[in-house]
Amino acid sequence: GQRYAEGSLKLKVKPQAAMVYVDGYYTGIVDDFDGFFQRLRVEAGPHRIEVRAPGFESLTFDVRIEPGRTTTYHGELKRIP
Repeated sequence: GQRYAEGSLKLKVKPQAAMVYVDGYYTGIVDDFDGFFQRLRVEAGPHRIEVRAPGFESLTFDVRIEPGRTTTYHGELKRIP
């Protein structure tokens, strides 16, 4: 079959136990995708990323993944007062 181009996303986000959704699908927690060898493989192109954790406001951002490249996103969820 035809291989689609993919890149990857590295998340430097706190809290590390926050849940990560790509285009509405759960993919794991931040801690899975923040290390030297740990990154989230995704199809190249635009994606909507959402990071959620209990007691925190959700963090949502759009990212464009380049084929064969790793994009790093830095952020922190705001605690709900």
